[in-house]
Amino acid sequence: MNKLAVLSFSLAFILAVTACTAPTANKSPTQGGKLELSEHRGIDRLLLEAGRTQPPQSTELKLDAAGIAIAGGDILLASRIIDSIESPYVSKNSTRDYSYFAAEVALANDKPLVAIRLLEDQRFQNIALDTEMQVRVGKLRARGYLLGRSYLASARELVYINRLLPTEERPENHEAIFSTLLQLSEKTLQLQAEQSITSEIRGWLSLAAMTKRFQDDPLRQLNALKKWRQAWPNHSAAVIVPASLQMLSRIVEERPENIALILPLKGKLGAIGRAIRDGYITAHYQLTPDSSLTIYDSSSGDILDIIAMATSDGAELIIGPLDREKVTEIAQTKLKVPVIALNRTLNREINRNLYQFGLAPEDESRQVAEQVYREGQLKGLIIAPDSEWGDRNVEAFTDSFTGRGGLIVDSARFTDQRDYSDLIKSLLNVDSSEQRAASLRQITGERFEFTARRRQDIDFVFLLSNATQARGINPTLAFFYAEDIPVYATSHVYIGANSRINAIDMNGIRFCDIPWKLANEDRTRQLIVDTWSGASSQLAPFYALGVDVHRLYPRLQQLKELPEEKIFGLTGILTLNEDNIVNRSLMWAQFRDGKVSTIPMIFDHAL
Repeated sequence: MNKLAVLSFSLAFILAVTACTAPTANKSPTQGGKLELSEHRGIDRLLLEAGRTQPPQSTELKLDAAGIAIAGGDILLASRIIDSIESPYVSKNSTRDYSYFAAEVALANDKPLVAIRLLEDQRFQNIALDTEMQVRVGKLRARGYLLGRSYLASARELVYINRLLPTEERPENHEAIFSTLLQLSEKTLQLQAEQSITSEIRGWLSLAAMTKRFQDDPLRQLNALKKWRQAWPNHSAAVIVPASLQMLSRIVEERPENIALILPLKGKLGAIGRAIRDGYITAHYQLTPDSSLTIYDSSSGDILDIIAMATSDGAELIIGPLDREKVTEIAQTKLKVPVIALNRTLNREINRNLYQFGLAPEDESRQVAEQVYREGQLKGLIIAPDSEWGDRNVEAFTDSFTGRGGLIVDSARFTDQRDYSDLIKSLLNVDSSEQRAASLRQITGERFEFTARRRQDIDFVFLLSNATQARGINPTLAFFYAEDIPVYATSHVYIGANSRINAIDMNGIRFCDIPWKLANEDRTRQLIVDTWSGASSQLAPFYALGVDVHRLYPRLQQLKELPEEKIFGLTGILTLNEDNIVNRSLMWAQFRDGKVSTIPMIFDHAL
């Protein structure tokens, strides 16, 4: 057997193992896998032999070792081996193996841009791949585009390999195609469907557009699906229907008809409670006027008594309460019917009949941590208010960021103030730079020109503040030589009604926020804005919460049975974890020239 055949067999073996144990894209690069002793010894032998030879043999031996490390989940070791390869493109085999394995490592390290560049390299493109390898590369490219938020490009890769897959593997691929396309707006899906060249992708796009159009109403969605299948009887998605659409008949049949809404309508939480109520009512009477809705005021009275009353009145599902302490109380109670609480418990009790859906600010800080890490920003500063809110968010961000392998270099707290110069100057070590210059002048006795410098050991700033504070802090950062350092923030920096003059002071700040504020295509949202005067105020997220809980409740079982299933709401993209907690993924935007615009996808060219 010649060397080429041996190496081809080796790669095939490694890939077969990797298919079962491949690392996921959210694996921290600082975490090594648990390789078996025999695997470690095998890697050591390969690396030892590689050290005794020259390229191309040494390159191919190292790549074999990297493949074993990837198959065992030790991304850190694989990364070190790949980084040690000085001549990766010395043969067709090494070019193929290096491009594939290096892209695997890049995705495991949350570096999609690096992975796609490797797979788009002309040297790799020029290599003929067998069917199995085309499938593997297609899946890898799809993952890369997905992490880079180029959803259409990702779906196209999956559609392309669909015809290459064995029949038994196509249902899983269909799920991936469908869930990826649903990340796009209905408008984008419809436009792309009209412009699509192939009927296969056009059918997928029209199916996804239909699903988004009627996501508020499972019954209308079911009827639209029947019409789509009649129009596309031979399409691959009509033969193997995505699982979430297969459940529509059951969802319609099992949807609760008697709903109890328990909210505070008076007191300190009254305004929030009324906003949630009005958002819910708008969605309710727009889509399901035939169902029964009873509203209970939780402002006074025992929450357990109110729940007992609602249950006695025939409620099949309870939405509320809002107050965190009351949610904690009911979490410890045996619930006769499902309850969707609009907050989270103070403790970690798991009540299988309790679902927790709220707008916890800490969720945003965790998403900022994920975003900065994914963008390759590994060392950061934190600027936050000296308050309980600041403490909670700093803790959430720090735990999430350092858990991924990031480093918090320094932090600073502020109180209610207008001048942030001293705080920023000290945080950026500009004052130390000035002190060194003053000491040097004193020692030498000479006057000389001097330009102060900031610290050079940071990649980003995480800013926790409201809009007013941000308008003071952001220009101060620029004044003290940090204008090139990206600033990330939560939704609190954007109130949705900034004048352009004021917003100019926040140029460059990147922040996450709810679709209600950053996307205006939702019909229910527009109806609420036209109907309720408070819907454009700081209460907007709670109107959005009211709409989203109405979208959520019929699909609880769908979300439980299909962990990858999503609801595209006005408070974010909603998913349900194993503890019945509803998680939200927000949109990203940036202040540019005094205006707010959503942050584009990483691979715009792919569209």
